[in-house]
Amino acid sequence: MKRRTPGETGLSRVVKVLESFDVGRSTLTRAEIVRRTGLPAASTYRLINELIDVGFLDEEDGGVRTGVRLWELASRESRTLSLRNTALPFMEDLQNVIRQHTQLSVLDGVDILYIERLSVPDAVVNITRVAGRLPAVITAPGLVMAAFAEQATQDAVLSTAPPRYTSQTPTSTADFGRILAEVRRQDYARTDGWIDESVTGVGVPIRDDKGAVIAALSVLLPNDGKTPRMALPAVRMAGAGISRALGWSSISSS
Repeated sequence: MKRRTPGETGLSRVVKVLESFDVGRSTLTRAEIVRRTGLPAASTYRLINELIDVGFLDEEDGGVRTGVRLWELASRESRTLSLRNTALPFMEDLQNVIRQHTQLSVLDGVDILYIERLSVPDAVVNITRVAGRLPAVITAPGLVMAAFAEQATQDAVLSTAPPRYTSQTPTSTADFGRILAEVRRQDYARTDGWIDESVTGVGVPIRDDKGAVIAALSVLLPNDGKTPRMALPAVRMAGAGISRALGWSSISSS
């Protein structure tokens, strides 16, 4: 039998079980959970049954999946839920203009976590999804969040090697100090073909009542040079609208 890792608590085991579910696999067998967590099989099976009993996991044909009760508790007074509810009307207006992908995201560690997305069927390629993550260093919203973050956060983001998606993806972050300075100067970020060569990402900051950048609004558009340039004013206007709804004032922050 595997021994418990020193310092490992019951709560840490619950977290490991819940984190074993990802956006690609919403249903897992008990054996898969054991394999993904590396926890002892017998105690993990008991823990899974307990999580089912309280509604954090649900029985599913062939396995288990995250339960409605877990979603309910996570949604109560959630900071991201409040942000999403404030941003959504502005996102819908923007989406009616661009007819592509409109996204809202926050920085979590060195990743961008997407908390809302609006799309249309014939939009450009998009590998993200709600509750999905991408390395901040290769996304327009990630560059926005990093540019206005504290130095320690910037250093952490820039210490991440950019994964290679296309020939346009940066191979290192050696020049990113200049890139982030430019993002701060122009108040938006743009990534042409970094994740898909046919797609440009444009991101703008979302500020709270103190002027701190707490999120990013972004769009994915055809990488044709013209469309991103024409869409930028609408994206900036929507971002400013969300920020004002959160209490930010360009006058008081200037």
